[in-house]
Amino acid sequence: MRFRLFGTEIYVSFLFFAVITFMLAVDRTGYCLPTLCAAAFHETGHLFAMWISDCRPKAIRLVPASVSIVSEFPRKRYGEMLIAVSGPLFNIVLFCSLMINYKLTAGNISLTYALINLVIGCFNLLPVKGLDGGTVLEILLSGTLGGRDAAERVVKIISVIIGLVFLFTATFLILGGRLNLSLVIVGIYVLICAFLR
Repeated sequence: MRFRLFGTEIYVSFLFFAVITFMLAVDRTGYCLPTLCAAAFHETGHLFAMWISDCRPKAIRLVPASVSIVSEFPRKRYGEMLIAVSGPLFNIVLFCSLMINYKLTAGNISLTYALINLVIGCFNLLPVKGLDGGTVLEILLSGTLGGRDAAERVVKIISVIIGLVFLFTATFLILGGRLNLSLVIVGIYVLICAFLR
């Protein structure tokens, strides 16, 4: 499905809806909906920062496992860094708000939403290619290494190392008799980001 909203082209893949519908249908933990809400809040943070930086997105593409925002980023490095950091920052602010609510009301739903926002915010701050932390690191390194290409190579190497650490940790746990599928998925995702982006 493709449409325009406030001059921005929005593309939503059929598979995006199919994957979300499947996830919601088979979720027995109750974590799927809070995770989707936290991810939407994260992307809202990026869009808000784009709006205050006066670089409206040209296109937003929703495909399985990814939301891609196409825009002309500000020429100044701090503007691009603000946009990259704003998604995780929104998650962390929401985490703090929900924790206050949890402390006042002792509602387990607030605690679940709070912790998921914290995990998504911190995960996106990892210095990995394709994540917000990787973007910030690449911007910072491009000033000291003399260009974006050299910085991108360094971030790619760091991404591969982090991906392998996740996979080695998962393997170590499996050999100890404990399967942690999340570590395997994260490790594979980080390695895919390192090589495909």
